[in-house]
Amino acid sequence: MKYKYLYVIICFIILGLSTLSYSDNSETIVADTVNRESELNDSAPDLFDLMFNEARSFYVDALIAGHFNDTSDAKYCFDRAFEIMAEISDLDTLTLLQQDDFNRFYEKITYDFQEKFSYLNGDSGTYNIASVRDDLNNTISDTVAVGHDTLIVVDDRPGHFPLVTSKQIERIIEYFQTKEHDRFQKWLNNAGRYRAHMLPILKEFGLPEEIFYLALIESGYNPVAYSYAHAAGPWQFIASTGAIYGLKRNWWVDERRDPIKSTYAAAKYLKKLYDEFDDWFLALAAYNTGELRVWRAIRREGTRDYWKLRSLPKQTRNYIPTLMAGMTIALNPEKYGFTNTPDDPWKWDEVTVKGCYEFEDIARVSGISSTVLKEYNPELRRWMTPPETDSYVLRVPVGKGEGLAKKLAELPDVESKPRWVTHAVRRGQTLSYIARKYGTSVSALIAANNIRNRNQIKVGQVLRIPTSHYYASATVSSDQGLITHTVRRGETLSEIGKKYGVGISKIRSLNNLYGKRYIYPGQRLKIPVKKSPANQYTSTPSGKTKIVHVVKKGETLSEIAEAYNVGLSRIRAWNNLYGRRFIYPGQKIVIYKSTGS
Repeated sequence: MKYKYLYVIICFIILGLSTLSYSDNSETIVADTVNRESELNDSAPDLFDLMFNEARSFYVDALIAGHFNDTSDAKYCFDRAFEIMAEISDLDTLTLLQQDDFNRFYEKITYDFQEKFSYLNGDSGTYNIASVRDDLNNTISDTVAVGHDTLIVVDDRPGHFPLVTSKQIERIIEYFQTKEHDRFQKWLNNAGRYRAHMLPILKEFGLPEEIFYLALIESGYNPVAYSYAHAAGPWQFIASTGAIYGLKRNWWVDERRDPIKSTYAAAKYLKKLYDEFDDWFLALAAYNTGELRVWRAIRREGTRDYWKLRSLPKQTRNYIPTLMAGMTIALNPEKYGFTNTPDDPWKWDEVTVKGCYEFEDIARVSGISSTVLKEYNPELRRWMTPPETDSYVLRVPVGKGEGLAKKLAELPDVESKPRWVTHAVRRGQTLSYIARKYGTSVSALIAANNIRNRNQIKVGQVLRIPTSHYYASATVSSDQGLITHTVRRGETLSEIGKKYGVGISKIRSLNNLYGKRYIYPGQRLKIPVKKSPANQYTSTPSGKTKIVHVVKKGETLSEIAEAYNVGLSRIRAWNNLYGRRFIYPGQKIVIYKSTGS
């Protein structure tokens, strides 16, 4: 049954990717086509096709990994697919048809992630905020706007955000109390982490303190929240608006995800909107849907009353009521069945590091895990400090910063060197060829070099190639060795990993599979395995005779062990067969027998 299902998925891959003008997978299998690739001109594959193909391939890989309950590989593939989609959204050459394809696929992959694979991300909120608001839009009608509800002012003190209620707002409160209770409680708890940092910034710009709760419904105070509209961070900036207000986004960093920097940007933008509209409801409607659309609705309706602007998009008509509901609960959580249990305030030490360091280098000298470093520095998109600046201000837990910069500076160059190389483009080379050459992906090359138009690359252009130290054999620890596994028909990375007891990510890294997701029969993969005293022999041990046994069809290890009168565990050790369930005809098995026995 499972293979029947897998067959359907593979058919989907073939049908889906055949609609594109280019297939990255075909490169993996037919390497000699590289020499026949077209020169860098308008006939080269469009950047959208290259990246869209790559994102769809990762999505299908995620489905396959999920089918085999390989959660680590499924999460990796989903993360890569979403990352590539974010890069596509920054391209400035998308046609209307491509934009439509992009939007439909993004909705599909987000839905599948949320509905079928939500366990991969727990309740981190990375994609679920938008799902909650979509659900609200579908289930709660905007009765005020159509004249079927009465708006009641609860609080309209000078210097504060106006608080109102209505039957619609009460229904949204009930929605949070019931269907989304646990998730909303988590958002309330998250508020404690950032309140002490965000409120002073809002006050500095003369904004009402209640604006703090805008981030509650935008992101649940999740720095890495990402929406269908390609907005990111606690204040959900799209890339273009973020850039206007000073938020940098490139291959290395995304300052929209920094809680401090993004709050400064949000405060500037919100102040500008309020100065423009002189009304907080209209200002926040513009924050949600854009100033031009709000002004257009005002002209069409002949009113500046937000609650009467029926021509605004439904999402925007529900935006303020959702904020009112969230604010009402947040101001008195116990009254509505929630607990007032905010997380501890976020505190950190700042360390100015000179040079580029991977998180694992920092972890080794500081005792801070890479995961914690990522949590304290959410703007960093890679697991390293950016190489584009002479120094970088790194956040670490309180008490962990003292002496860290000095320890990093003392690291040998070989341990702290940047993980990228440069490549000068030659005639006939394409992005896909270069990506394969260095074991990276097309999307990584595009993002790392800020390639944004269909001309792609030119002969002589120097590209920065993001690589990984995992590709080097030095990452295989001293107590490990490498063996070669030849892929058999029907095998998956998940099955190979389980067979040898090795993580999927390790196999990907050692074999440069980040840009080549599919494996194929006959492909030879390097697999790290633990050494044992027996399999470290460089020559036949004294007093032993080396015998090479060629496995016959139908033979088992137990039968071979019995035939040579040696222990089964010894044969496994001599031949690095730990974790392997099968042997196969023609395989050579080394056996050591006592001389004369």
